[in-house]
Amino acid sequence: MKDFLLYFFFLFQIISPNCFSQETELNNEEKYYLNSIEKEMLSKNYGRIIKIVDKAIEKGVETNKLIERRAIAYYILKNNKKAFIDIEHILQVEEIDDITYPIISLYYAQNYDNLNSIETLIKSYEKNSKHFYNSLLVLHKKDAQKIIVAIDSILTKEDYPKNIYAIKSLLNYSQNNFNDSYTDLVKAIEIDKNNGYLYFIFGETKLRAKEYISAHASYNAAIEYGYIDIEVYKKRAMAKGFMDDFKGAIEDYNIILSKNANDFETLYLRAIAKNFLKDYHGSIADFNQSIMLNDSFPSSYNYRGIVYINVGDFGSALLDFYKTLSLNPNHPFTHNNIGIAQVNSGQSASAESYFNKAIELDPKHADAYYNRGKLLFKKGNFVKAKSDFLKSIEINFQNPDAHYHLALILIQENKKSKRKKIEQRICEQLETASKMNHPKAQELLNQLCQKIEPEIEEIQDIE
Repeated sequence: MKDFLLYFFFLFQIISPNCFSQETELNNEEKYYLNSIEKEMLSKNYGRIIKIVDKAIEKGVETNKLIERRAIAYYILKNNKKAFIDIEHILQVEEIDDITYPIISLYYAQNYDNLNSIETLIKSYEKNSKHFYNSLLVLHKKDAQKIIVAIDSILTKEDYPKNIYAIKSLLNYSQNNFNDSYTDLVKAIEIDKNNGYLYFIFGETKLRAKEYISAHASYNAAIEYGYIDIEVYKKRAMAKGFMDDFKGAIEDYNIILSKNANDFETLYLRAIAKNFLKDYHGSIADFNQSIMLNDSFPSSYNYRGIVYINVGDFGSALLDFYKTLSLNPNHPFTHNNIGIAQVNSGQSASAESYFNKAIELDPKHADAYYNRGKLLFKKGNFVKAKSDFLKSIEINFQNPDAHYHLALILIQENKKSKRKKIEQRICEQLETASKMNHPKAQELLNQLCQKIEPEIEEIQDIE
């Protein structure tokens, strides 16, 4: 993941006119080598990047940007010694790309120059908070910790820089230290109240902590204070979805699509929200458009198949599920979905093998155990069906159908050998399913488990 983000940031720096305004000043030879480096990033061939820069220098093309790329390649390959030699060269010039600042900060921290280490980060943070965060993704965990130690040493002083908590919070977030980041963000936002990007990251930490209401509020604040990137609307829509506000989520997806009508991922997400609102035809239309824009994204086919099941078109559902597996044979839940579609389209004979595969891929797939159990129940194989229902309940207790079907199997067992213990378990399962509003459980509970309250004779107090 880090390598991909690093590549994206390299690419952003090279082709973005806003962040690389001196692009027109590059001579053709430097452009050639930078383009070659960009291609090598795709294959994560960092050793090749070093050779490209070495060759450029041999040819007399020794530029700061090329040396910066080599420094980062050395660093990713954990050759800090050579990376720092290049960093020392870079520090002799005034113009430095944002992507190099974290390694420069590490260079200073390694030499116990904590003040310069922090000032380097502050300079990068003040230029652009988001670009600063992206640049932090290159750091190895142990090196990020060295910089955090340097930051902590500065925090002991009364006159520490005001942005130090923001920097520490983003550094912790980049290293997946979400609890520490959360704590630092509270202080960071108190100091830098108008930084929309900090509110966005705060929303991210809350979303991870499943604090959906406060995550939503943080995303609102991010937008209010000027951070109106598409990702804010996507994440706010996600928070709304977790709050079952699918109409609100669609409003955010509409905003994104008004800016980029060809965003296949947003069309995919809006289609899911429409499915939850039972706008099945609208959902399928969005999936169709998303797939037209990107026909190699397996989840689009899988989820469209689910919507086809919802409208009773099991043939179309099966075609989509098979397409999903052709793109990703181990796609989550698809084998289970095929089994469901096959059962509903009269192909039960082959459905069991798909439920088996779903369980093989994910031994904690509660729905696959339930669906296989239901299939076995219909075939009269009560022993194996019971085992599957028990496993399904163990993984996901909140499935009323599993409790109801387990009760039906226990009823069959009780017919063969009437025992109070079995009768008690039948009533327990029916009562559980009934409390979860299972449509048939309450009626059966009343038939089999009527509780007759003992008559209590009223006694009058005698004065």
